[in-house]
Amino acid sequence: MILLEFIGNIIVSYFIIQLFQYWIKKEENKRGQRLLEEEYIKKVEQEKIREEQERNQQLEEEKRRKVEQEKIIQEEVRKRQIEEENRRKVEQEKRIEEQERIRQIEEENKRKVEEENRRQEQERNRYLEEENRRKIEQEKIRQQQEDRKRVQQQKERNNQLLQPIQDQVLKQQQIQKQPIQQQIVTLNQEIQKLDNNNKLTNNQKQYYKHQFQQQLFTKLKDSGQAKSIPHIKQNIEASNPELALYVLKESLLRDQNRELLATSQQYSNGFDSILGAYGSDQSCLKVRNTNLDYDSIVNDTQLLEQHLLEFKQKLSNSLNISIDQIEILGVSKGSFEIKFQITGNKIDDIQQQIYNKPEAQKFLKEYCNGKIEQVAYFDKASASGAVLSSDDFNPSHNMSWDGFHEKEQRGPPYHRYDYYFPIGCYGFGLNVKKYGDNQDWILMNGNQNEWRIMYHGTKQHFVGGIVKSNLQPGTQNRCSNYTCLDEFNNQVKVGNGIYFSNNFNVCIKDGYANYTYIGDKQFAVIFMSRVNPKKIRQSSEMIPWQYFVINKSEDVRPYRILLHEKK
Repeated sequence: MILLEFIGNIIVSYFIIQLFQYWIKKEENKRGQRLLEEEYIKKVEQEKIREEQERNQQLEEEKRRKVEQEKIIQEEVRKRQIEEENRRKVEQEKRIEEQERIRQIEEENKRKVEEENRRQEQERNRYLEEENRRKIEQEKIRQQQEDRKRVQQQKERNNQLLQPIQDQVLKQQQIQKQPIQQQIVTLNQEIQKLDNNNKLTNNQKQYYKHQFQQQLFTKLKDSGQAKSIPHIKQNIEASNPELALYVLKESLLRDQNRELLATSQQYSNGFDSILGAYGSDQSCLKVRNTNLDYDSIVNDTQLLEQHLLEFKQKLSNSLNISIDQIEILGVSKGSFEIKFQITGNKIDDIQQQIYNKPEAQKFLKEYCNGKIEQVAYFDKASASGAVLSSDDFNPSHNMSWDGFHEKEQRGPPYHRYDYYFPIGCYGFGLNVKKYGDNQDWILMNGNQNEWRIMYHGTKQHFVGGIVKSNLQPGTQNRCSNYTCLDEFNNQVKVGNGIYFSNNFNVCIKDGYANYTYIGDKQFAVIFMSRVNPKKIRQSSEMIPWQYFVINKSEDVRPYRILLHEKK
């Protein structure tokens, strides 16, 4: 057993020794291999170094060769530049010589041209002098003809401007000789003819209309055909219906401190208003010469023309304005008065112009003791030309509703409705005879033909036209496309027409009836109308607004005008 163990140890030791020797031999082989590889790498690096040295030598040689070539090229370029410079200098000298030769030729030609031009200019000047002399002679002749023509035209224009004044003076003299009743007729006719008188300017028409109106007022009053209306500053109350009617007619009146008259329709066109359109006034200037006699001047046509032309000329010169800007409106007694306007200037500007010009002050001092007055006059105020008169009203139906309750049931059995009383208004009854003898439509007994009461607000200057021609359908209706039921219970569009409300307060609240100041109070106008109940159109959208529409005027009959005072 021990022997086997010993033999085993020997065998193991042998194998270990053999393995160790193998490993040593293998390591020696590896070391030899590394040495060979290192030797090879060293040789490769040495070869690279050698090749790099050879390449550097080649580059240096190539560089040296290029430098030598560059020197050769630069030398050749320098030689060419020298040759080019020499050639350029030669050419420049030739060019200078040629330019000098050309300059001398041009200078010579220029001198010859200038000499020729001077000769031609002298010839032309002699011709122009002769031509100018001839033209001056012709212009002198033409100017003389123009002056004569202008003088003649000015004379004709002056005759045209002054002829209406002479005509009016003659007309006034003729009227004064007539009986008072004939004067009334003549004045009324003259007022109506003024608008169609093409010989008068607009300013003259307004002035003569005012003059005739004032005369007509006086004659009517003197003859007892007119009566005074209380002045606007009186209380405008329901107890004073005559004054309230005046407020209706003259809704835009400003306090002018004038006497106002009311008369029948026969003369209403003669003086329906003494206000300008929508209350705007007209005015002119007046000078008075106490050294002249009116009758002596107006009875001598030539003297009147001479005096007015002299006045216009001197005034225009003193104000440094065109004589055509001064428009003579008329002459009147008071020694001798001239009323005129200066077109294109406001009254305040004219007064300031006179103040700033000593020449104007001097002329006016000599002519009228320096006094120049402003005279206000007025024209027709009606917007539509429709004039209200007493014939349009029925005072027996004037009334107020103070103390009434808010509403009551009205209408025929098939169309019962709430009638809202116009409490706080004063109503003026209109003349409804034009609608025929059958008055069932306006009764309040519930008959089958009774029409419904509605309210329509309007602006005050439309009142005359509505009274004369009824309410007219509008062309724009925001409710026109709404759907409603007609009298046959068919669905139809509301359509365009005339707006109404069953409550007069809606007309005021929604701005259809505007308040206008009269003195220190404000009034609105509302038409109280009857409408055909079968033709009323109201959609569901219109019910909250209390709006109604009537499509045609024939289904509307205004029968009372309401005045409502704003509290």
